[in-house]
Amino acid sequence: MQYAAAATATGCPESHELCQLAPFWHIALLAKAREFDAAWRVLNSVEMRRERPESQRVAATSHAVRGELLFAMGRADDGLAEVEVGLRIAECCGVRFLLPGGYVVMALGALRRADMRTCLHFVDKLTGEALLGYFGQAAGAWVTAQSAEARSGVESVAGLVAGIVTNPLVLRQLLVSEPAAASWLVRAAGKLGARDLAKTVVTAACAAAAKNPQFSVIRGAALHAAGLLEGDAGKLLEAANLYPDQWCGASAWEDMAGLLATRPADRHDTIHIFESALGTYTAVGATRDASRVVNKLRDFGVRRGAIRTVEREGLLPHGLTNTEFAVAELVSQGHTNNEVGRQLFISRHTVAFHLKKVYQKMSVASRVELAASWKAMQ
Repeated sequence: MQYAAAATATGCPESHELCQLAPFWHIALLAKAREFDAAWRVLNSVEMRRERPESQRVAATSHAVRGELLFAMGRADDGLAEVEVGLRIAECCGVRFLLPGGYVVMALGALRRADMRTCLHFVDKLTGEALLGYFGQAAGAWVTAQSAEARSGVESVAGLVAGIVTNPLVLRQLLVSEPAAASWLVRAAGKLGARDLAKTVVTAACAAAAKNPQFSVIRGAALHAAGLLEGDAGKLLEAANLYPDQWCGASAWEDMAGLLATRPADRHDTIHIFESALGTYTAVGATRDASRVVNKLRDFGVRRGAIRTVEREGLLPHGLTNTEFAVAELVSQGHTNNEVGRQLFISRHTVAFHLKKVYQKMSVASRVELAASWKAMQ
């Protein structure tokens, strides 16, 4: 970040393309560190200095970096739209260095919005970049693991989780660039019964926090991971208050509420904390996470309105609702009712109810007929 700041501050009277790109490198690093005010200051200074038409490379970088910053700030719709524009330009003019990071943001955004089709589309693009030798990002492996877990359960990503955690370089890169990664890895390792992997993540996260004390997001991630591993509500609370990233803060609140849920005396606090997490997830457009918390609140007898799945442009086919569309799409891909329920955070009985409505509206009588009709619509 020091080098990036110095490069940004260095004047270039001829305004070479690489000199124009330097500030965006700085902004991207500030966004990763969740230094939002500083990132906006640099971005505004770039806008004020802009005098000549941009090259395609600069235009693509500008959109992609601005989008990643907006997404990290919780402005998901604006951020994803900017990244999508940047990717479109980058793909057309062959700016390959932007693609992996942009695909990660798009896949992560779609996953949080319960839009699995879009998520898998960008995960497939990430895989293509890996095959071409451009992958090079720990974040790509992480978001791929998350999407696979959402589809098939944590057992399906055991090898990928172990591969990330046991590679010190990959793990270190991931922990300082994706604040949500440490807690997710600890959670996944816990589900797999791999406490040794969870300990490795916590040790690495704490080392990163000690080495970078100026970044509250890295310290928050370390406290979050340690709080999960140790069952320490105090560390989870401190993490929630430290995170500049709204989604990460909501995640820490959710984990804290999950810990308190095991203590009957803390019922009132548990409900209040779950509701705080729900409010933040909803505010940042994290439909899938909000749906999960709604279900947890129901276990406490607290009912909240159903969380709507990701909205799609235009009218949905056959008069399907958003939830029916999501169910139909996943079933047409061959998923069982249990798998669909796990991805949408609804019960298999609710999946069956929606699937029956889909059959009626589409005039089909089986999953095979649904898959054939769905393919014909694409």
